[in-house]
Amino acid sequence: MGNSQDPLERVAGLATGAARYWLRTSIRTQEYLMGWLDDDSDKSADPPDRPTPTAPDAPPADGLGSKMRDLLDRALDNSTSSSQVELFHHILDQLVADEARIISALSDGSSSPLVTVHDWARRAVPGRAVLENASLIGRTANVALPAMVPTYVSHLLSLGLVEIGPEDPDLKDDYEVLLAETAVLDAVKRASRGPLVAKVDKFTLSLSGLGKSLWEATMQQGGT
Repeated sequence: MGNSQDPLERVAGLATGAARYWLRTSIRTQEYLMGWLDDDSDKSADPPDRPTPTAPDAPPADGLGSKMRDLLDRALDNSTSSSQVELFHHILDQLVADEARIISALSDGSSSPLVTVHDWARRAVPGRAVLENASLIGRTANVALPAMVPTYVSHLLSLGLVEIGPEDPDLKDDYEVLLAETAVLDAVKRASRGPLVAKVDKFTLSLSGLGKSLWEATMQQGGT
């Protein structure tokens, strides 16, 4: 018995089957592609492996104790004079040439005028220091860097080699010379506010007892 199916129906059936096959294949392909893209995006999101930075090795804790014990042992062996020499060597290692010149200039027992310039927080209440430890000692000592004199003086004060005393009326002319220096004039201008003129405190600068001892030790014949 022959196939009674209409040719058009057969063609339609084949087309429908092909369409279903293509649809199933397309879905599988899309699922594969989506899975591949997800895997790839996960990989790209992960930062690349980098070597973990290692902190520098800290000095051994027992090194601190060892240093302290060494110092204590040396203290037992040192005499007063040897301890003083060790101290002076340590101080000299912290000085620059201009600071040595300042010590030398004050070594004769003289004093040098020194001023500090303040602005005003409010009327009758001094504010911050605009310029500290400006002194004529820079001129007297003929330092190489005059602009650094306030810094030099501050450093020498921190080392205890110089000291600040009250204003000396006998240095009136020297104070006028100091107040006429450019750095001081600029500080006064910056610290003044309208009718409130900057507050200028006057002092004297001289060698301290430690500074005198250091100078005498360095000037001794054959001193070490």
